[in-house]
Amino acid sequence: MQNSLDMNSISGRYASVRFNAGLSKKAFAESLGIHPVVSGDIELGKRDPSREVLVRLASVYGVDINWLLTGDPAGRTSANLPGEDGPVAYIDFIDQEASAGRGVEIEHNPDVFRLPVLRSFIGPHKPEKVRALEVHGDSMVDIGLNDRDVVFFVPGERRGDGIYVISIGTQLLVKRLQFDPSGSSVQIISENSLYEPRTLSGSDMNQLRIEGRVIGWMHRY
Repeated sequence: MQNSLDMNSISGRYASVRFNAGLSKKAFAESLGIHPVVSGDIELGKRDPSREVLVRLASVYGVDINWLLTGDPAGRTSANLPGEDGPVAYIDFIDQEASAGRGVEIEHNPDVFRLPVLRSFIGPHKPEKVRALEVHGDSMVDIGLNDRDVVFFVPGERRGDGIYVISIGTQLLVKRLQFDPSGSSVQIISENSLYEPRTLSGSDMNQLRIEGRVIGWMHRY
């Protein structure tokens, strides 16, 4: 997973900007006015972004150049400081896969990276209240949530039926939850006809922990 989104390198942070913009490699390169091969080389770590590319990243996507080059969010511009209304916010990306399938074992003390994301994408939620995870599996493809997409969720939020990050025992999953009005049971639903719904009731409800409600996701190309 770190190879797909390595926030400890310029190439990884550059790739995260494209990822958050939801653009293909070709479209992202075009938005920066450079050839796709040049952009691809930057994303692969084969070359560093030129001054012109840095300027375009700042002007088009609100990227803080200090963060891109050093990984240090402390030096970002005032337009991106917490509590300000700049276009880019920083949220915690948890280096732990959540299964959109049959379950992934929960890791102890996973790494956490600061992930830049457009503030409008997570609004009206505050950046410090939002978390992100990469999903693995195909059980939610019917709603467009695919393998290796990144989900954004609000920890602790439970607001009726919807898509949630949950844990059952030691497994972390992304599923649709449908609550019984009486509160005596919950149905765990996959958005894929290959997976049967699962109902928890009675003492089995103690296995379920709702980690947070999903507010959106971004595709990987």
